[in-house]
Amino acid sequence: MKATREALTLLDIPKQLTMLPGHGWRPPDAGCVKINTDGAINFADGKGGAGGVARSSDRLIGAWSKPLLGITDPLIAESMALREGVLFARLRGISRVIMETDCMEVVNLWKTRHNSRSIVAPLLEEIGELASSFISFDIQHVIRTSNYPAHLCAKRASTLNVTESWMDETPSFLFSCLLADCPASAYV
Repeated sequence: MKATREALTLLDIPKQLTMLPGHGWRPPDAGCVKINTDGAINFADGKGGAGGVARSSDRLIGAWSKPLLGITDPLIAESMALREGVLFARLRGISRVIMETDCMEVVNLWKTRHNSRSIVAPLLEEIGELASSFISFDIQHVIRTSNYPAHLCAKRASTLNVTESWMDETPSFLFSCLLADCPASAYV
């Protein structure tokens, strides 16, 4: 049954994920973990969601979808998703972390967080404090198509009432996009 399901899932790789060589998601160097995060807003239900996917150079470490009840501001949702990614790494003892987000505004605010009056400045300061114990830590901007797995997790989270998480396993709704990200990988 599992083999049949996986074979059928392979046929369902979304066409919009086709990318030019060198423009997709790239695995981190060995010993480092790359965590993609995204925020989403469900205006109909008046709530947001934070989603993320953590991967090393050779495996999926985990993914999560966390509802953000009462959050309807996209910048706050993106910042809270980033904080969730940092918490994920810290709670699992990961010490070399690259965070990726498709929100350029959050990346720019991170770079100027010490002089910022933004509404998300306290969240960014908290992220800095949480990340201070890491050996290496960086926040980078990626194009939206490279952040698609995290986007799917965030979109799912904006419809939930409780957090869902997956450790060392690939949830079925991420199978196709993880395979499209890195076809030769062991993520799926």
